[in-house]
Amino acid sequence: MILSKIKVVAAGSNRTRFINKLKDENIAIYDLVSEDKSVFWIKHNDFKVVKKFADVYSIQLEIKDNGGFLKILHNTYKHLPYMIAATICLIFLFASTAFVYNIQVDAQNDIYANKVHTFLKENNYGGIVAKNKIDLKAIENLILTNVEEVSFATCYIEGFSLMVKIVASEPPKVTENQKDLISDYDGVVTRVIVRSGTSEVKVGERVKAGDILIGGYHIADNTPSDGEENGDRIEVAADGEVYGKVYTHKRFLVPKQNYTFIKTGKSVVKRCLGFNMLDILKAGKPPYEFYDLRTTEIKLFGVLPIRVVTYEYFEMQRVEIEQNAYIESLKSKFDSEFMAAMQNDCRLLSKNYEIKEVEGVKYLDIFYETEQRLDNGGHYY
Repeated sequence: MILSKIKVVAAGSNRTRFINKLKDENIAIYDLVSEDKSVFWIKHNDFKVVKKFADVYSIQLEIKDNGGFLKILHNTYKHLPYMIAATICLIFLFASTAFVYNIQVDAQNDIYANKVHTFLKENNYGGIVAKNKIDLKAIENLILTNVEEVSFATCYIEGFSLMVKIVASEPPKVTENQKDLISDYDGVVTRVIVRSGTSEVKVGERVKAGDILIGGYHIADNTPSDGEENGDRIEVAADGEVYGKVYTHKRFLVPKQNYTFIKTGKSVVKRCLGFNMLDILKAGKPPYEFYDLRTTEIKLFGVLPIRVVTYEYFEMQRVEIEQNAYIESLKSKFDSEFMAAMQNDCRLLSKNYEIKEVEGVKYLDIFYETEQRLDNGGHYY
């Protein structure tokens, strides 16, 4: 049995004499294949002798692969950090089974669920808590005594979580404050739709961010049987939509030397192994000066506090480009970003580009004109 062997490649005009010499010296040769070059396996301990005869016969000798016990050692050494980290994680995992790491509250209404969750964290049940320190009955009584909206509570431990199920005594009362609808942008009003309240603006009027668009009130008229006196100011919640033309200006410096980055085709994958929020095996420094990074994170088996973060680095090469090409790339980039940020009911009316030079410095100005909701989908004050 060969505990360690080496795969070598021999090149040269005297290969036949070289191999015959090895056989004459009783050096074991395995799986010999001779074509343009001779490829064969030898024992690791015979390599020095083989190298000596290769020099004598002017043979170029190259090691292609390791096998046997040496290969096992090499692979073990190569993966040793991950093996050590995995062992440490298993030790942490075994120890972690005695703790809970989070609280999950199940309720029909999120308001009460959040209230109970906050209450338990304030009473030192958040974070890492030993399971043998948790008195489930005491937690149930604590909730029922201090959270008056809860009429029933039950607690149990599931995996690494403290599970709490509650039943509310009555649905939460939502108090509605009287509010005005406020503009988020400077613009010119184009449409006003009022469902509740009183319009404070009209079509064609210029408004600034922070101005009231729809007031949270209406003036009573003398409609019979409404219980209101004519001219009374009645507080209501403002509701409606106000659209307007909005003008956006972006300015970008155009440097004298312009660069772009392109992928070289090279990439490196690194991984970080962690337990809960602690990094056990770090990924190390980025392998390239310029790179694009893609990150994915998974938790082992979905629930365990062991996480594996994969960093995939793509090497980027900085390439100098002409100024006009750089300006066009700026236009394309910021047009795409602006369009992606537009709301669904926003409409682009026009855009314009201007290139200006001020005291030897060149600028690209981009102007966008849009029609959109001035209240940004409902901004109240």
